[in-house]
Amino acid sequence: MMLYVRRTDDGKLVDIDQMVESREHLVRQQRLLFLSGAITGEIEIVALLFALDSLSHKPIKLVITSPGGDLDGAFLLYDTLKLIKSPVWTLGRFCASAAVLLLSAGKERYLLPHSKVMLHLPAGQAVGDARDWEIQHREMKKYKDKMVDILIECGAKRSHEEILKDIDRDFWLEPREAIEYGLADEVITTEVMKSWLK
Repeated sequence: MMLYVRRTDDGKLVDIDQMVESREHLVRQQRLLFLSGAITGEIEIVALLFALDSLSHKPIKLVITSPGGDLDGAFLLYDTLKLIKSPVWTLGRFCASAAVLLLSAGKERYLLPHSKVMLHLPAGQAVGDARDWEIQHREMKKYKDKMVDILIECGAKRSHEEILKDIDRDFWLEPREAIEYGLADEVITTEVMKSWLK
């Protein structure tokens, strides 16, 4: 069965193979990447970042729609964003938990007018005996401190202790609140979006 999507400029119908070419065009020509869904340890987006960085050091645009996910995966992706020479501009659509680290890591950081941002403490399950729980508790504290340190490094305008207090439970922010908190720079405008697609 063939899937069709209507092209907006001239009204012609295109098949899925042509849409794949459109996605490739966004990556190769516009340097536009999409991080959608839960963050995992998968390396596809890391590979794309390195590939684009090897072609030129023009800005890479990363659109994020994610409920968060694996913190190890988020830390590795964060390191990649900071390691490559190309500046990465981030656009948060829905960013929760670990995804906020990636939003805040951008050289230029944008939100949509109705974006949602949410921070909270790392979560996990303790298994094993009491000694195993102690080890897991120590590791969870390291994750929590590393997460807060990254937020501060990326511009959060609160102290370590204030952030820990804020994220003790789900901490929801509207775009203007997230900007005031230091997690993003501005709400994206039509003009900025046009510059992303030049």
